[in-house]
Amino acid sequence: MAHNSNLLIGIALLTAGLSCSVHAQHVPQFILQPWAEGLGLATDVTHAGDGRLFVARQYGAVFLVRDSGDVSNIEFLNIAGQVLNNGERGLLGIAFDPDFATNGHFYVNYVTGVGNGITRISRFTVGANPDVADPASEVVMLSIPQPDPIHNGGGLAFGPDGYLYCALGDGGGAEDPNNEAQDLTSLFGAILRIKPEADGSYSIPPDNPFVNAQGDTLPEIWAYGLRNPYRIGIDPLNGDVWIGDVGEASYEEVNRWPGGLNTGPNFGWRCYEGNVPFNTSICPDSASLVFPLVALPHGTLGGTACAVVAGEVYRGAQHPSLLGKHIYTDFCSGQLRTLAPNGTGGYTDELLFGTGLLGLSSIGADSAGELYVTGLINGVLYKLVDRCAGASASVIEVGDSLFAGEGAAFQWFRNDTLIPGAVEAYLPITGNGMYTCSVTLSSGCVVLTEAYPFFSTDVAAQGPYRIGTGNGGELHLLLRSTRTGVHRVQLLDMQGRLLHEEVIGAHVNEWLLPDVQPVVFMVRVLGPQGAWAAPVVRP
Repeated sequence: MAHNSNLLIGIALLTAGLSCSVHAQHVPQFILQPWAEGLGLATDVTHAGDGRLFVARQYGAVFLVRDSGDVSNIEFLNIAGQVLNNGERGLLGIAFDPDFATNGHFYVNYVTGVGNGITRISRFTVGANPDVADPASEVVMLSIPQPDPIHNGGGLAFGPDGYLYCALGDGGGAEDPNNEAQDLTSLFGAILRIKPEADGSYSIPPDNPFVNAQGDTLPEIWAYGLRNPYRIGIDPLNGDVWIGDVGEASYEEVNRWPGGLNTGPNFGWRCYEGNVPFNTSICPDSASLVFPLVALPHGTLGGTACAVVAGEVYRGAQHPSLLGKHIYTDFCSGQLRTLAPNGTGGYTDELLFGTGLLGLSSIGADSAGELYVTGLINGVLYKLVDRCAGASASVIEVGDSLFAGEGAAFQWFRNDTLIPGAVEAYLPITGNGMYTCSVTLSSGCVVLTEAYPFFSTDVAAQGPYRIGTGNGGELHLLLRSTRTGVHRVQLLDMQGRLLHEEVIGAHVNEWLLPDVQPVVFMVRVLGPQGAWAAPVVRP
């Protein structure tokens, strides 16, 4: 069987007779790689737009972490003397002003005072040393006395609209008779949306949902009906707000609301926990409520969740398979999970991997969009990495077989269909098509080779024709003939079906092939001197 599958088109086309080697695309296998240690009681991680990472710690400090993974020996901020650090209270959230490079401002959410404490959302400013903030620069923007030592919320984030979103818990106590999360005259159980002003105060964005409401409705409120939104994340691309609402006794919620839709969503607490009624007194009709994308069950219902941690939508460059997916976790389960659009208006929830860790407390991004995870208990900052990123394999043609290199296991496919029993490194070629191989390396990484094109013909590949690029180097294919007479030029797909045919006359030495849709196709020339064929892979 004479054959020729040796013409691979890149920017320039190679001539017939060269061997073709197709390299692999690996299957991602994600892990948490320790990035920095000594960060016990870490509650939040974020960036300032300049390559540095900042880790908030519950007792009242913020530490600087450089790209190298080294923790700076200088605390970026220490306000431990004024932070009430006990149970769920402490320094809970941090967000940097979008204009931080110019104004040096950043914001923290912490609990201060005595007794049940007072939630403060304050602005601080960096000092003369860009790695150290001035603790005396504090300007208190909001001060909210807490009726209970739990359910303080804590999430802070700037949206692409330039406004600051602040997450507040419901004030504690599941049997609160006032149901404050449903009360628009109370800031409890709500996401606030405010505009920080130059003097440290704030104003109300003109498109906030309740800016023109009557009575005592508070215009700061952007969303409500939340129990304890400890962590929130905002998609930097479209402004979607993701909320991890810590549940009561049965379910943990992940909620989402589209960016730019400022209509005041009500997420349903204390009327519902997850999708199940909890206490429906003093509640609106359920049709007006927004139910969660995911309700994770507690151990009493067969689940492993206990305190959900909303994360970030991945917008980095290192992991294309995660692009556009929301990554979140849970304090008890230690699972990293993804929520991705399903194409029909909903979302698909999937396990990314189990970490086996207890106490994961936040997920944040660096300025490039890569993700980091904090461990509250063990004090480790982790980076989300693909341990198989460097894995590689290749396919080469050896005689009448294909060879997939070294590996622990193999599975061959033709035209994306599994070939039964084809589980060795060598595969005898049995027909035309696109061949791929899934290779399990000794490291456990799985590599899927790119498609290897093979086309068989009963005429020799050598002949008076060749393929090259145009004179200007454009990505067009040209056929040159040195022979006289009439020639029939055909384009075929890899199953031998005719795509296009033209007749060229005597002494025509250049013929521009038309644009064809398949990535891989055959060029076949029939003329007075016989036939010639070669496969082509379009760039």
